[in-house]
Amino acid sequence: MATVSEVWRYPVKSMAGERLQSCAITEVGLEGDRRWAFIDRSPHRDGKWFNIKQHAPLMTYRARLVGGDLELVAPDGSSVALNGELRQRFEVEAQRPLELRELPGANFDDSHVLIVNLASVAAFALEAGMEIDPRRFRANLYVDGIEPEEELRWLGRVIRAGDAELEVTDRCERCKVITMDPDTTEAVPELLRLLVERHDERMGMYCRVVRPGRVAVGDFVG
Repeated sequence: MATVSEVWRYPVKSMAGERLQSCAITEVGLEGDRRWAFIDRSPHRDGKWFNIKQHAPLMTYRARLVGGDLELVAPDGSSVALNGELRQRFEVEAQRPLELRELPGANFDDSHVLIVNLASVAAFALEAGMEIDPRRFRANLYVDGIEPEEELRWLGRVIRAGDAELEVTDRCERCKVITMDPDTTEAVPELLRLLVERHDERMGMYCRVVRPGRVAVGDFVG
């Protein structure tokens, strides 16, 4: 059976997240996950997310929740506030108007919880002939203890993750975000091409929350 190796949440969509020892899983995912997101208000993309694909530097800002309050650290190590000033900074850098939306449960690309098997990442790294930081896949739960792609057996099933129950609904179709180094944003386009050729462009399992609960490092999954 798989066990939880790492727990991650991303309070601001597309920014770097925070690694946790444990977290509550609510009906809409890990508590505080993707609570905030920037919305593009330019004419040709009005209403769509402003994310890493539009502005890679987003992923160099680190976001975490402390006592329910958001703390942000800029790439230079300084603390910044998620307010009009930061939004204006991104507007200038990306040359488009933005809106900041706080709406828990609504800022997801698909289902509310993403699980990635570290053995599958390691096998993919061997295929690519390079080290691959698992953070490229921006999962909530990284698991180990099972074989590469063994997680595909979960598809369509309800599994346990700590105290929570999750329905595994789909495989996660990846985009160019996985090509970017999570610290430098330097891109290796070959990674996405290889994933398309060898793995149908997919890595990780999307899950819907069936029963909320708590999950911690070391908990069983499956």
